[in-house]
Amino acid sequence: MTDKLRRWLAEDFGLDVLDLVQVHEGADVAAEVWRAVGDASYAVKWSGGGTDAGPRATAYLASRGVQEVPGPVRTLTGGLWSEREGRRLSVMPWIAGERASETGLTLEQWTSYGGLLADVHRAEPPAELRAVLPRINPINARMPALARSVRARLATPADTVEEELAAVWEAHDDLITAVFDQCADLAARDLGGTAVLCHADPHLANVLVTAEQLYLIDWDDVVLAPPEQDLLFFLGGMGSIGPTSPAEQDAFFTGYGSVELDPTRLAYYRSARAIEDFTGWSDYVLSGALDRTQRLEVVRFILSPEGLAVRALA
Repeated sequence: MTDKLRRWLAEDFGLDVLDLVQVHEGADVAAEVWRAVGDASYAVKWSGGGTDAGPRATAYLASRGVQEVPGPVRTLTGGLWSEREGRRLSVMPWIAGERASETGLTLEQWTSYGGLLADVHRAEPPAELRAVLPRINPINARMPALARSVRARLATPADTVEEELAAVWEAHDDLITAVFDQCADLAARDLGGTAVLCHADPHLANVLVTAEQLYLIDWDDVVLAPPEQDLLFFLGGMGSIGPTSPAEQDAFFTGYGSVELDPTRLAYYRSARAIEDFTGWSDYVLSGALDRTQRLEVVRFILSPEGLAVRALA
């Protein structure tokens, strides 16, 4: 694969790559990511998931001077990505930073992050970008069928890890059903609200920290939606990938600014995200992915009293 990828990068982007190292980060199983080193370092993504709105959105924000959002490297023909074997091949500058989910943020950095997300939400996408932005995260539509598949597989667990996962789902069956029911009910309503450019996944695992500043990466799921779509991540229930204290939450909203959150919209977006998380992570456990035990603990937390599923129903 590396020889093929080197050729693609040379032909499509004019990059002479000396070294390629695959990076195993994040929960996106539809994407493969490499660090490419040539005259500079680049993040190379070959993705079959999400939409092409991601590179369009980052290019737009970078053109507006939002320095914390790295824009894509252009192809030789000026494109934002190329097409290879039915998937998008895109290149970004490599950010030599650490994941905020691993390092945490200082209160000052939380305030900076709030300001960054406010800049994103205040941006006015041009008509051509608005036309390709999804209004609802495409992942949401797949969750009911995936949940049914997970339940069916958990009926006959193959090993002790799957037995533990089955026990978690059984213990929280009422909660899982209630979250699905609430999400379906709210999705059928007109929730109103002003739609803004939303990252849709702005937790700390998608924030890189350098000595100079923060960077918000991984825009594959960008949508045009009310700000509650993003702000749910900063209101508790996210564990170490969100604020873990009132002081951190206050620092974030000091940077973001005053905002009036609609409880009904917030309940919908929390429900949708909780479903995506406990269903998606359960599927990863069943797929035999790496770190199955760690992913089981993620599911356990999402469904715990401190997790997002309970908060979605509050």
